[in-house]
Formats: sequence, C-alpha cells, structure tokens
Amino acid sequence: MKRTISISFFALLLLPVVALGQNNTALPNAPSAQTTLGTSDDASKMGQPTTDPPTSTVAIDPSTVQPAPATAAEFGLRDKFHYYLTETYFNPSTITAPAFRAGLRMANPPDKGATQYPPEWRQGAEAFGRNYGDALAERASFQTARFVTGAMTREDPRYLPSGHKNILGRSLYALSFTFVDRSDSGHPMPALSNFVGAAAGGFVGNTYLPADFNDVTHAGQRATLRFGFFAAGNLFREFAPQMPRPLRTFFILIAR
Repeated sequence: MKRTISISFFALLLLPVVALGQNNTALPNAPSAQTTLGTSDDASKMGQPTTDPPTSTVAIDPSTVQPAPATAAEFGLRDKFHYYLTETYFNPSTITAPAFRAGLRMANPPDKGATQYPPEWRQGAEAFGRNYGDALAERASFQTARFVTGAMTREDPRYLPSGHKNILGRSLYALSFTFVDRSDSGHPMPALSNFVGAAAGGFVGNTYLPADFNDVTHAGQRATLRFGFFAAGNLFREFAPQMPRPLRTFFILIAR
C-alpha cells in the first residue's frame, strides 16, 4: 500500500516538470510583411489591392486555454449543485477511477501478515467488487460532504488558477489552495469543505470495511490520504493546460 501511494504521488509531482517542458516549446517565427514599390510601368497596378502574406498555421488547442472564471454572482447554489453532480457522477472517471483504485488495492492489500485484508477482500471477482464499492463510497462521501459544507459556508468549490509565471510559484500556490481557497465573494477563506470532505471520505469505510480496518486510527489515515490526493489534484489542475492531451486524459480517468 505504501509503495502504491508513493508511486501515485511521485507521478503527480512530475506534472509541473512535464508542463514546464511543454511551455518551453518554441513556436515558428511569423512571416514578415513585405512592401513592393511599383515602377512607372506598373502605375496602373497601384490601385489594385495586394495580397496579405500567409499567417502561421500552428493550431491552438482550445482545451489548453483557461477560460476566465465566472463572477461570484454567476456561480450560485444551482451552479454548485451542477458542479457537484459533474465532478461526482456525470463523467467517465466515475467508472474508471474506482476500478483503477480497486485494482491497486488488491495488488497491494493494506498491512501484512495477520493484519492483512482477509481473503474475501483480496482474491477473486467478489473482492474486486468490494474494493470497487469502497472506492465509490469514499469518492461520493468526499464530494457530497464537500458540496454541503461549501454551500453552508458560501465557499466556491472551483480551483482558481494562479497568475504566477514560474513553476515554483505555481506549485506552492496549488498546494496552498488546498488549505485556503475562495469564498463566493472572491475573498480568501479557510478551505473548510476540503477538510470536512476528507474526513467523510475517510470515516465512511468504518461502516463496512473488515475488522481491524474500521477503527478511528485507520479512518484518520484514510482521511489524511484523501486530503493529500486532493492537494495533488490541485497541482494537476494548475499544470494540466500545458500537459500533452493523452497524459492529461490518463490522469483524469484514473484520479479525478
């Protein structure tokens, strides 16, 4: 389990490096305009319009352009509810991300020896179903608690990209946004919804996980891990626009 967590965090921490490499890609020089002076024999052609030189043919990926965030007045309770439904249920990662996590959990069961997951949670299709259901429940609990808390405290659930230009400043901003985000009015505030959501995602497993894994200690560990993955998700949101599309889609499908 620790090895799986380390690999996941290492992959997410590489996102800024990948994005930086994409940002440093040179664009071709735009062609310069040329002005042609006519002679006396070409005086009759002076009144004719000239053809503009060709422009650059480099395509711009619209998905990499970050739209300007909506104002607070535009993002009310209905918008928050729609955002919650989209993030939790109405996207492909609703199916793929829990499946990916269930596979990792079965390949690397928590703890070892006598304290390891029992066989019915480690072997066969039924074990996969149990771990898949656990991942779904944790995901839904986290998002639901985050939505309810944000609605009560008037907290904007969206990630606001930084205005920094260097990789270190952007990374520190993304990580700090996990602890301090924005209110509906645009002012900084403690990210209460993130803490409550992480706690809900960690403690929901106490209702169905096997013995020795449904106590407060393990619930706290799961909540801490959930909060850490949300911080890594903010790193992804910050650098995703500069990432190659296949890599960006891969991370969305396994970790959203």
